[in-house]
Amino acid sequence: MALLNWHEQILPRLARVSLSARLAVEGFLAGEHRSNRRGQSVEFAGHRPYLPGDDVRRIDWPLWARSDRLDVRLYEEESQLRAVIAIDASGSMGYGGSEAKIDSARTLAAGLAAVLSRHGDAVGLAVLGGSLRSYLPPSASPAHLIAVLERLQDLRAEGPGGCGEALASLAPRLPRRGLFVLITDACEDTGSLLRGLRLVCARRTDTRLWHLLHEDEGGFPFAGDVRFLGLEGEPSLALDADRVRPWYLRALAAHRAELAAGCRAARIDLRGFRADDDVALAIADALR
Repeated sequence: MALLNWHEQILPRLARVSLSARLAVEGFLAGEHRSNRRGQSVEFAGHRPYLPGDDVRRIDWPLWARSDRLDVRLYEEESQLRAVIAIDASGSMGYGGSEAKIDSARTLAAGLAAVLSRHGDAVGLAVLGGSLRSYLPPSASPAHLIAVLERLQDLRAEGPGGCGEALASLAPRLPRRGLFVLITDACEDTGSLLRGLRLVCARRTDTRLWHLLHEDEGGFPFAGDVRFLGLEGEPSLALDADRVRPWYLRALAAHRAELAAGCRAARIDLRGFRADDDVALAIADALR
């Protein structure tokens, strides 16, 4: 799905999805996010389109009478939830051919950015893979959303893997009391990844890990003699897939169990996705 056309298929199905952060955030929008800044003076800051569920008392009726536009008034006190979406662009994310994990990750990130932006929230984007490759700090401007989508459009899976060290570099730059979502296949040392995520949690951030796997990785459908190619610089391996399968499935189960236990201990919301999942349903389920 071309990223610049995804909104035609995804956004109508997400119109009623809202996000409720666990931690108090620096501001609230239409009462949807708990705030630690109540009681301050408010100033008119602009409009956004009316969405199902908005308080009708916030509709700018004079504007509607003049222009037939159904918009909601925004105020300075209603500062946005500041969210950062991080996407793993290491070589392993390129697996899958026409259903590559990186394509699913790009579309998941674009859909989530759209949901947040439509609720007036500020969205940022970080690209990881061995190191922090790029970072766009959160902003709620329409021009910034376009920049995020363009960055996603150009994103390719390549180079070394590992998000742990990249998260250590990114964590000090993240807004406090915001939302952080990492989309990754977690093909790395679990301890390193969890250490990086705990640094993010230390910012009192609502942290969510979206674990993305291709169906081949979950079921290992290979048979007979197979040559496996390294996607991150590793040498190729010629293996008997039938003999390797039981070992691989045990190792994968142990890896996922360790990741799940670490996320529970750190109060990180862990969600699993497959590259062929319906993106709109996946996002709605994760944010419900």
